[in-house]
Amino acid sequence: MAAMTLPRGSIFSIEAKDLLASPPGTTKVWNKITEHNRSEFSMNVERIEKVVRTSNGTLRKNFVDDKMKFSTSWSMLPSYRSLTVDGAWGAEDIRSFYLGEEGQTSFRIRLNIAKDGVSQESSGYEEYNVVFTDCSFAIAKRGLQPHWNVSLSMDEV
Repeated sequence: MAAMTLPRGSIFSIEAKDLLASPPGTTKVWNKITEHNRSEFSMNVERIEKVVRTSNGTLRKNFVDDKMKFSTSWSMLPSYRSLTVDGAWGAEDIRSFYLGEEGQTSFRIRLNIAKDGVSQESSGYEEYNVVFTDCSFAIAKRGLQPHWNVSLSMDEV
């Protein structure tokens, strides 16, 4: 099956070691995450602040920073990119990254929100340094290649 080209591209990519480089793992590349049966991609703001009501009744607010929280899920996601509609990372690729050394620490993601209605493949990405906060993998269907229900959550560092 040939991969399909989406007009807006994948909504996000993960930076990971390039295992095809020589020697393997010496460089990092951006790996597109598939759009195959993806649900909504949620982006929430967590505001870090301290709010105190003073003794005279006024409110004091000490703003520290805004951090992003990201989450998404897939249903019936093929194991490997060879069967995804766009040829991007499938369930086993995501699972290998999550269980590997790079998924245990912080890593970078790129968001392609396509704010102006066109693909931002060449520029216009929003980059974030994140960590996994939750990730689950469930086999939904077995066959020549298992299909998975996958959900993941990430928080900005």
